[in-house]
Amino acid sequence: MAPRSLGLTLAVAPIVFFLLLPSLIIIPMALTKGQLIQFPPQWISIHAFTDYLSDPQWMRSTLVSFQVSAFAVLVGGVTGTCAALALHGKTFAGKSLLTGLVLAPIVIPLIVLALGSYLVFAPLRLVGTWPGIGLVHALLVTPYVFISAQTSLTAELNPALVRSARSLGAGRWPVFRHVIWPAIRPGVLSGCVMGFAVSFDEVVVALFLQGPDTVTLPVRMFTAIQFELTPKIAASASLFILLATLALVAQGLLARRRPA
Repeated sequence: MAPRSLGLTLAVAPIVFFLLLPSLIIIPMALTKGQLIQFPPQWISIHAFTDYLSDPQWMRSTLVSFQVSAFAVLVGGVTGTCAALALHGKTFAGKSLLTGLVLAPIVIPLIVLALGSYLVFAPLRLVGTWPGIGLVHALLVTPYVFISAQTSLTAELNPALVRSARSLGAGRWPVFRHVIWPAIRPGVLSGCVMGFAVSFDEVVVALFLQGPDTVTLPVRMFTAIQFELTPKIAASASLFILLATLALVAQGLLARRRPA
């Protein structure tokens, strides 16, 4: 290893360790023998995981989180992909404004988005339903899919192939299926993976729109931190670490599968 690379590695390693330290602490805390979260833990027991898996409320919250995130990815994936296709390669007045509107959920404070969603959804009786939470989470997913799809369109799609397919008589759907989709698929899937992680982890909107039967896992954890502090919190947090790890692995595999 070159001296410059070694020096850079030594400089970056403490920063990476500091960023990973909170996540590295969670799993040992979930393996404690005690009935309260503490560090260092009383080694070693899996009762926190068994308590988590056997608790109907925590399992219900986990299921709700998966329902919300899957719904959000489905809606946000379609809207983000369609927006990327509609704006790619186009030049018209107001394009920057439309792009800003698609990306707005990233910069709008979540508390503002949550309050506005509550005021809009309350008359529609969507407050307290998982589709209501999922619709707002779809707004958060859309920009990630849009950015990833736009990147793939710019880097992977050859406009000459589109023109050739159309000149040979291919309609819109065959062109999309055989030319456009293979080019943007890695970007769309990467954006959906990132969007799923963002939705699953979101707590502010879910806290505003929750109902008795629609408490997401992050909201359940937030409430438990205030009133319980049992190791089940650490056990459920380990699920987030697992999902984040799987998301990184999936993105890496998708990147490797991109055509050279």
